[in-house]
Amino acid sequence: MANIVESATPRELGYRMPAEWEAQTAVWLQWPGKYPKATDCTDFSYQMKMEKTWLLMSREIHQHVDVQILAQSEVHRKHILDAMDYYGFNMDKIYVYVTQTVDVWHRDSGPIFVIDGQGNLAITDWNFNGWGSYSDWGKAEKHIPQTVADILDLPVFVSPLVSEGGAIEVNGTGSLMATRSSIINDNRNPGLNQMDIEKVLSEFLGVNHVIWLSGAPPDVCEQELGDGTDYHIDIAARFVGKNKVLYAWTDDNSDPRYPYLVKHREELECSTDEDGSPLTLIPLNLPKGGVFTIGDRHDPALGAGSHFTDASYLNYLVTNNLVLMPAFGNAQDSQSIETLGDCFPDREIVPIPVVTLTAEGGAVHCVTQHQPAA
Repeated sequence: MANIVESATPRELGYRMPAEWEAQTAVWLQWPGKYPKATDCTDFSYQMKMEKTWLLMSREIHQHVDVQILAQSEVHRKHILDAMDYYGFNMDKIYVYVTQTVDVWHRDSGPIFVIDGQGNLAITDWNFNGWGSYSDWGKAEKHIPQTVADILDLPVFVSPLVSEGGAIEVNGTGSLMATRSSIINDNRNPGLNQMDIEKVLSEFLGVNHVIWLSGAPPDVCEQELGDGTDYHIDIAARFVGKNKVLYAWTDDNSDPRYPYLVKHREELECSTDEDGSPLTLIPLNLPKGGVFTIGDRHDPALGAGSHFTDASYLNYLVTNNLVLMPAFGNAQDSQSIETLGDCFPDREIVPIPVVTLTAEGGAVHCVTQHQPAA
């Protein structure tokens, strides 16, 4: 059973959420199963389409940190290990555990790690409820943060908020970015206002300054933008330094995201870091012309025949010596590699093809969770 700490908050015990570019020991994944909970599909087509991306990500990640994987059964576990052994992975860097999962979005269903001044790790649990849309999904995967805590023998702090890892971005020194639409939302936190929510974020992640972007209404996200998260921050803006921010942008005013991107830029231009310094803003252009699905989506919240996706190069993962960037086979891919290379000059930028994954509503960051170095 997980060691749940109720006597004090993480902040009171000196914990903070580190920036993603700080040292790590592992990256966690939930491996694709035969089909996700939200679909009536009963063949292996979902897993076949997704698994290539997981193998490509794992191949790159395990050269720098351990890869920790949640599998759905012993048969699933053996399949994963056999595939990696076949492809020549260093199996000493691969760990696979069997537990209940229904899909792949570990950034959201999994834990958020925090670390104290002595380098001790702990886990924060944010009461995953299926993004306010899938209560059964939320109930099935709500255990994951505490399961990971059991695996690693770490203490757990259970937040009074409902949120997801993709909704939270920090610079590691006191500032946090989020969208109002994904947290200050009655489908997650009914009855709580911005002040209530900021207090919890401060106590559980060790931050003292919150930058809010507007996001977009849930119906717009699902029906027009191809997004089932109510506009997570990791497709809108990311810290690449204490007061340096990459933000999603396009000059194409026919893109359905354009009015929301304009609003986000205006909000960032009026924001500061925790010390009051203005932000240095760097645009990261969206794929030219947008990215569209091939075939039907497995997520019914995105709507039958809704083929526009929320493709964003911001949905990258930073780990030791490496940035995994979502690639779409788009004319903008090469420019995005260059921009990320300028932001992370000491890391290799590796593009990962993700069109199939993005058709389901996410990319690299959405399906990974970094574990800080203790």
